[in-house]
Amino acid sequence: MKSRVIYCLNFIWSGLIAFLLPICFEIIYMNITGHAKGYDYDLGAEKDISVMFGCMELLIWLVLALPSIICVIRKTMAKGRIFLLIPAVLYTALAVISINIIYGGWSEYVKEVFNI
Repeated sequence: MKSRVIYCLNFIWSGLIAFLLPICFEIIYMNITGHAKGYDYDLGAEKDISVMFGCMELLIWLVLALPSIICVIRKTMAKGRIFLLIPAVLYTALAVISINIIYGGWSEYVKEVFNI
């Protein structure tokens, strides 16, 4: 019973991480590339600090996301390889839903993040 509760909590946490993935990716990407204040603003001397913040944010995100994802993958793989599609599809679906809800679609997300 304890194992099922832990698996369920890890699955819920992974779902939350998947939903917030586009936001986290945007923040981390903008900081690492030095465009933390947008593409029109030149950071100048602040660029090094921005890159350092981006690297720290990436490490924090990995520490928060990877353990639960690994746990879900291990537990799901014990049930069979075909069941690995379930977390992968749910993770992707939550990320896509997040982009559609928060940003209003792929075109707005790509325009905001990559300035295309």
